[in-house]
Amino acid sequence: MIKRWLEEDLRRNLSVRRGVHLTGARQCGKSTLAEYVAGGKMRHLVLDDAAILKAAKDDPMTFVERRDGRTLVIDEIQKAPELLNAIKSKVDHDNSRGQYLITGSSNLHFVKAVSDSLAGRLGHIRLRTLTLGEIRSGTGDFLQRAFSRDFPQVSDKFDKRDVIHCAFCGGYPEPIDFDVKSRIEWYRGYLDDILRKDVPDVTEIRRVDALRKVAHWLLAYSSKFFELKNLCAVSGISKETAVTYLSLLKALYLFDEVPPWSDSDYAKLGKRPKYFAADAGLLANLLGWDEDSVYYDDDACGKLVETWVHHELSALADMHAGYELTQYRDSDKREIDFLVKGTNGELLGVEVKSGTVGAGDFKHMKWFASRFAKERFTGIVLYSGKDVLSFGGGMYAVPLIALAS
Repeated sequence: MIKRWLEEDLRRNLSVRRGVHLTGARQCGKSTLAEYVAGGKMRHLVLDDAAILKAAKDDPMTFVERRDGRTLVIDEIQKAPELLNAIKSKVDHDNSRGQYLITGSSNLHFVKAVSDSLAGRLGHIRLRTLTLGEIRSGTGDFLQRAFSRDFPQVSDKFDKRDVIHCAFCGGYPEPIDFDVKSRIEWYRGYLDDILRKDVPDVTEIRRVDALRKVAHWLLAYSSKFFELKNLCAVSGISKETAVTYLSLLKALYLFDEVPPWSDSDYAKLGKRPKYFAADAGLLANLLGWDEDSVYYDDDACGKLVETWVHHELSALADMHAGYELTQYRDSDKREIDFLVKGTNGELLGVEVKSGTVGAGDFKHMKWFASRFAKERFTGIVLYSGKDVLSFGGGMYAVPLIALAS
């Protein structure tokens, strides 16, 4: 089994909290991780089973009874949200640690339940799809080293074709080693299953065709800014419906929203978020791309590699409480792909290039650092070379593969 970076965080939460909610996209590895951490010390119930689901809905209080003091693992809890009130009742009368480990692939009902009644009672952990760092048994300390300007040196070749291939393979455990045709079929079936099975569990939306069109449009704009009116025009839906659909696709962990950096009253500061496919494999395979075409298409390659970097950076940030991931753009078209704020206020700027790097690639980060950085600012351009190169003033070119070190 591939060791997940959040394994120790899950163990720690179970040792200090009354329960933990482990959430994330379908088939990202939640059940595998829960079973591994549980060993033989937990009782495991899966709500995908029709009989088990009926029992949960018919008698939730009995369903959440634990046996012999063991942790109760409940998979896909969004299918029976009524269990959350039953769990609340149990943990309010028993403050012992590690009572429940619940998993879910949509956070709509859970977020509402937490805000209404479960705040402070359960820990919350989001598991993303596999990172390249996890696959390669990396340490997951890239961000700490970047803030310290102690970048890992890499020895293996990882060029533009390599990063494109990694992005096409994606991070869902099952299809990583599939051949191209089988992988595309898997991703198409994956989206179909979510739209057909999961959407009815969490919303009253019935226009699955329109939701699918929005999802494909959003994939094409992964890492790019867009106007909501353009999405509405293409998909034939109202602005209100578009906002609802965007929220749903995020709740299903198909997309992530990266907010704009806002720690300033600078009049020209942009206020639009960016949306990213939550896994680069979704983007590449659902849009029917092929690796050779992407290699020679600068726009497609840029979107794909930036989406892959977003996934890797997000997983690294998840490991450390207090790290914040944003992006910067202003009306003068100065743009920084990602900004990571550390716990002490230091900032890490990240630009992404799939090819070579030059001094001009740092100009927006240098401008930003001179105007806004209150604490130390480090700027890096991630590129497809293998050497860490200093460009002076806290600016570095860093190999993309260093993310996985």
